[in-house]
Amino acid sequence: MPTLRLGRSFERVAEFAISAEHLAERYRQLFIIGLGELILVTGLTFSHGTFEPDRVTAVVFASATTALMWRIYIHRAGGLIAEAIAAAPDPHRAAVTTMRAHLLMVAGIVAIAVGDELVIEHPLGHTPSAWIIVILGGPALFLAGRGLFEYEVFGRVSRSRPIGVLVLAATSPAAFFLPPLLVAMAPALVAGGSRHVRSDRRGRG
Repeated sequence: MPTLRLGRSFERVAEFAISAEHLAERYRQLFIIGLGELILVTGLTFSHGTFEPDRVTAVVFASATTALMWRIYIHRAGGLIAEAIAAAPDPHRAAVTTMRAHLLMVAGIVAIAVGDELVIEHPLGHTPSAWIIVILGGPALFLAGRGLFEYEVFGRVSRSRPIGVLVLAATSPAAFFLPPLLVAMAPALVAGGSRHVRSDRRGRG
């Protein structure tokens, strides 16, 4: 907050020491906790019902999406958080931006967990609009956060991120006429198409 004659505290870089490795580890832990919650919800929801083929298929899609999200996160930006923060011209700004990106990704994971639970419990039948929002909106939010994170690390955003968000948005009108199980295929396919990113990295001054 602003202080008399000193300005905003986060702008006074000399008064703060950032441990990039410490922050990177905390951010990764935050993401892993969110992903663990998603895995837990998937397992518990499936265990409370019957082992019907449609429910098994829903679990397969949910598990594939979860694994692909981890792959998208960790390769390669997830492994370069500390390096990106330490090499940034303004490490404090980089740390804050990276934090916001992780919060977006975790918010997306929470929505995905809700969507997976709905799809596993009710894989067939009509898909209400609120379900479409979480089934497709969660992955879109994750990709948006991953794009912000990627920009902070590499200085650019892979085209697969905005394309993935657009594909999910374009799928939403058709989702009204599809069962939840088929709607859930879209995030898995988008995540599969988004798993590769360029490995080059922006130089930091």
